[in-house]
Parts: sequence; C-alpha cells; structure tokens
Amino acid sequence: MSRRTHTKKRTTPAVKPNAVRAVLPVRPTTSPEFITEQQMAAAYTARLAELPHLPITAWTPQPNGTVRAHLANGISLTHAPAGFTAHTPCPNGAHHHTPITNSHDLRNATTAAAHCTDLHGQARTLTLHQAAITAEDTQQLSRDDIDAGLTATDEQPKEHPTS
Repeated sequence: MSRRTHTKKRTTPAVKPNAVRAVLPVRPTTSPEFITEQQMAAAYTARLAELPHLPITAWTPQPNGTVRAHLANGISLTHAPAGFTAHTPCPNGAHHHTPITNSHDLRNATTAAAHCTDLHGQARTLTLHQAAITAEDTQQLSRDDIDAGLTATDEQPKEHPTS
C-alpha cells in the first residue's frame, strides 16, 4: 500500500491592508478590580435606610476601614459598622459631621448646616456699619474723660446688706 500525500497548498483568505476590524469596547480603568464587603454593606444599608441610591462602586474604601460616597450637592456619606455619618458643607467654610440613620436625618443635617451661623474659628467679617460702631467703642479716652467718669455724681452710696 502506498500512501498518497496531499501536496495542494491551502489558501487563506486574503486580508486587505485597509480593512477595518470591528473594535470591541474597552472597559474604563477607573473601575475597581474588585468590590469589598464594606462597599456592598454600605450600598445595601443605604438602600434600606432610603438614602440616595448610589451604585456599589460609588462607595470608596478609606484607610480607616470605612467607605465614603459623594453626592452631587457636596455632601458625602461615610459608612462604618456603627452607621452613617453625613459630612455636610457649611456656608462658613466648615463641614458638619452628623450621624444619620435615614433620609429624614439627612435632610435635617443638610438644613442645619445650610442655616449655620457659627464661624468655626474663622475671623468675623463686619459690615461697614458694624465696623464704625466697633471703632467708636474702642477709641482711646483722654485723662479728662477718665477723671469725669470717676467723679460722676449720679451714683449714690448703697447701704451694706445686713444678714
């Protein structure tokens, strides 16, 4: 028996040099490689507490073991095993840290921060009218004004109280 070998060359389809291949979408590299249990717990607990719905990947792990998500209005929520804390911006430049348990608490924290009048250690800015009154109250007194104040006759001596 003789064996025949097939010597015919196989032909491959010709590839045109200018042919366009379909390009598959590329996944953005900003999404995390994995999701932590803290992220899942925060998203689930936020949904149960009727807080704003955020995707699991919106909760960013922090070095202290908590996770934080930022809302569109400048508020950020931190989730720890003890619960949520709202970080609400204050018009005076600080952030209020308020423990919250539901959406009602979040609204109250936002409202309280928006109406805050505390300066949080910052210098107070006076209006022109307030500055004029303050400057008038702090003018130096002359020696005559001091003597006149010490010798004022409108004060009457008072009796010593008896017990």
